Amino acid sequence: MRILAFLILFSLSAAAQQNISIITPQQNLENSVSKLAIEDVQQLLQQACNCTVELNKTASEIQLLLPQIDTAKAVDKSAFEETANYPYLHVPQHHYKWTSKKESKKIILRLETPTYFGISCALYGLLQEKLGFKFYHARETIIPEWNQWPLPETFEWIAIPRFDKKGFHLHTMHPLELTEPLLDHNFPGGIEQMKEYIDWLARNGQNYFEFNLLESIDLKKWPAYSKQITDYCHQRGIISGLDVSLHMLQQKAFQLYRNFPASWLSKEKQMEKRLDLLFYAKWDVLNVEFSSTEFSSGNVKKKKKLQLHLGKLLSEKYHAKLMGRKHVVQETAEMGGKKKKKDYVMNAEETALDKKRGILIHTVMFYTISEEKAPVYRNKNLRHMLDLLLKEKEVRETWYYPESAYWITFDNSIPMFLMPYLSARLDDILLMDSLQIPGHITFSSGWEWGYWLFDWSIARWSWEHNWNNVILQPSATQYINEIFNNKPITDYFEDNLKIQNYFLKDKEMMRYMTASTATDEFPKPFDLEFHPRPEWHYKWLAKKSDWETLQQIRNEKLPLLHIFSSATKGYSDVLNSQMRTIKLTAQQQKILNELTQGIEITGLRAQHRKETLEYLITKREYKLKREKESAELLLEKAINTRKAAQQIVSAREQNYRYDLALLSTKHYEHTAYHFGYLYPVHNLNFWKREEEQFRKNNFSPFFMNIMNLRRIIGIIN
Repeated sequence: MRILAFLILFSLSAAAQQNISIITPQQNLENSVSKLAIEDVQQLLQQACNCTVELNKTASEIQLLLPQIDTAKAVDKSAFEETANYPYLHVPQHHYKWTSKKESKKIILRLETPTYFGISCALYGLLQEKLGFKFYHARETIIPEWNQWPLPETFEWIAIPRFDKKGFHLHTMHPLELTEPLLDHNFPGGIEQMKEYIDWLARNGQNYFEFNLLESIDLKKWPAYSKQITDYCHQRGIISGLDVSLHMLQQKAFQLYRNFPASWLSKEKQMEKRLDLLFYAKWDVLNVEFSSTEFSSGNVKKKKKLQLHLGKLLSEKYHAKLMGRKHVVQETAEMGGKKKKKDYVMNAEETALDKKRGILIHTVMFYTISEEKAPVYRNKNLRHMLDLLLKEKEVRETWYYPESAYWITFDNSIPMFLMPYLSARLDDILLMDSLQIPGHITFSSGWEWGYWLFDWSIARWSWEHNWNNVILQPSATQYINEIFNNKPITDYFEDNLKIQNYFLKDKEMMRYMTASTATDEFPKPFDLEFHPRPEWHYKWLAKKSDWETLQQIRNEKLPLLHIFSSATKGYSDVLNSQMRTIKLTAQQQKILNELTQGIEITGLRAQHRKETLEYLITKREYKLKREKESAELLLEKAINTRKAAQQIVSAREQNYRYDLALLSTKHYEHTAYHFGYLYPVHNLNFWKREEEQFRKNNFSPFFMNIMNLRRIIGIIN
């Protein structure tokens, strides 16, 4: 009887399965962009439906009809390019439309799109937006399981890219997951890892990839290695960009020229020789840092002359687009920037050449370009960058360039899982869309501790979807909801997003959550502000603060840290109690563990800061009252909190997606840091340092400092 029942169930299941066919003209299988997408989607669909997915089988019950591309029209300008009154980097149009109907007992999905890249976007879009696939990480994908075609028989769905260029800058000045695979031509499996990431970009409808080149590469061997990367980008329809500098000193940035005595050649000759080597690979964009540091502007006339020479070389010889970023530092905050610098007056020929240069408007951390408070880089907010964007977009190609992580001492290096990145990036995307900005390139600094969620969300928000004449409205936590499809879990993340926005941004408690950088601890005028920090230095608080300030911190700031920490724990307790009745797949559970542990350690960070600050304040109070100090129990509480956080770190390290030693240990590598980007997390370096600073009253920037400051600022190699 058991065998009979099994056979009946098997036959019913087999009968329920539907075969699928991708119907495509031959030319789509001869173009690499569409061909690679078709082959990939065919394999992915077979895994999901456990059925046959073939090509050009017109008898199949489900048919995906791909269009014949009119190559004459495929070069037509996009709406962005049509309205541009300046030289514009052309990209193929890639909007698409799926129409589904039932015809002769078959479900036929017809695709309309003008280009091969549009076919790629449409196929992956169908899988991710409608069929349950989740391309959330380059090394992990959620592949659904279904026996029946999960879509309605009849629908119309239009997808329109919000931006012509959309993609990511990997900030490989930092020792991230792919820094070594990108910069080390001998890295084992490096090209395979890069193809994984480029596939992830294609699967998420992105068409731009860029990273920092460093001086530490082998310039004789690296260009041939990089050509494999640019070639694969182009095979997948993705623009390849390279981030270099004219002569930037910090963090081993690749320099297009060196000063005497490093080279006897003119700056122009050096630039030409180095570009000839780099362009062995076909780069589409050169994103150039024109200043020597983020806090300096240099000789305006000399810099402009070199910039124009570089722009002419790229345009005429290498057929590449010159881009340059604008940092958030205002001119008055630059070193030596008190005096207004005279602009270089260009002649007509130079003006025409300069219009070919594009600009990336940069913003940092989890702040939007328009919000009232963004206390970073000596700014009250970043609205001056919005003013610049509005001005520049009228005269040159202008892209927005926000961050999804700020590695050094702000987020994943502490670590904290800062959910306001979600709401900030979505708000800015919708604003840029309304302003018709043609490019959105995200500055990415690592994916562990949940930071992949931000990049994945940004990639998907860069498309607008119209389902049966209804425009679908995006939300900050929508892709969390897609992963789990569970209201208590979604509510948990929405609640944590709200309290993080309220306490960390509105109440500005982020000033206390960040770790001190060396520049926070240098004496004036070298105490440059990068991330949010208190109005006072910890050294002053420990040694010179007055009673009134101490009481203000004790009565106003410490309670906010305590409430935030307690609320974070409270939400976790509620979710844990609900999890008894929630069933998740093993993959969902793994993702949930990562995200909830990131939130929990953020709450512990607030608790630890409250306890260490209370310890420091109490020590100072006793000194002011000339009484015997007895604050050690408070420090013990902080140490115990750190130990609880360390347990979370140890659990997370077992699930990192790339080599643990590469990410979390000291080792020589190409960056200025000589350790992986999660090395500070491994033993909670910043937490320990704060405890010892406060215990010993030692606030030297060199005390327990794991950063080699001379190497970072470029004094030594």
